[in-house]
Amino acid sequence: MRDQRIKKFLVMAPLVALMSLATLPLGIAQQAGGAQAAKPARVMPPVPRMKDGTPNFGWADPRESGVWRPDRLHRDLSKSLLDRKEEGIPLQPWAKALYEYRIKTEQIDDPEGYCLPAGGIGATSNRTAAPWEFLQLIDQKRIIRIMESGSSVWQTIYMDGRPHPADISDFPTWLGHSIGRWEGDTLVVDTVGFNEGHWLTMMGLPRTNYHHVTERFTRVNYDTMRYEATFDDPGAYTRPWRVGWDINWGAGETLLELVCQENNRWPEFQKGAKMPGAQ
Repeated sequence: MRDQRIKKFLVMAPLVALMSLATLPLGIAQQAGGAQAAKPARVMPPVPRMKDGTPNFGWADPRESGVWRPDRLHRDLSKSLLDRKEEGIPLQPWAKALYEYRIKTEQIDDPEGYCLPAGGIGATSNRTAAPWEFLQLIDQKRIIRIMESGSSVWQTIYMDGRPHPADISDFPTWLGHSIGRWEGDTLVVDTVGFNEGHWLTMMGLPRTNYHHVTERFTRVNYDTMRYEATFDDPGAYTRPWRVGWDINWGAGETLLELVCQENNRWPEFQKGAKMPGAQ
């Protein structure tokens, strides 16, 4: 009798073990069997498009948020030059001296550090790598770029074929006057009319009221925006020059409110001191 019970156990035990394994979740069962569950590869969505066929630089789905974020801080634009790299940035002597002074003094006078808005390329490669997004208003023939940097600002890009105002240099602004056009799938943005209150970069490259920047945005795939900019500023540079880099899509991210005001005294108290009137 005892031998029969032992034989019955030897026959049933593997069957019970097999049945137990079959009732486990798939991932655990595969691990128990010595095989790892293969994680399905992400299939990159195609570049989304607007109703007029132009690339959609924003959300492909109203339920899926996202922002554009630089791949890194572009403090030194000499590392991002697209041509004549051996020459470096073609600064005029006075501009070179000012640039070197700002580096020596560790950018203590950086306007963006005092809550003044970043304009032009500064809004794309600012000190915090802050995100931004496009709003493409096809029916209104304009594109709005909303940016979170030292201050919340927006750039209006007119897409209706208008020229720059003839008197634009008489009314300079932080972000200038921008007009845009499509060259294939590339958005080309031409901006003039900058004031001289901001630096071209956070390291201190100067810009003058002659500053003219042409930016090119190309969504090369769902996750990547190719960015290139050409600067033509005969007030500070000896010739036009170009830079470029990739910008990453931050899926699931949204813009957050960032408040920074001109003459803000908060930086004086960031190292643990109390604000005036604080308890």
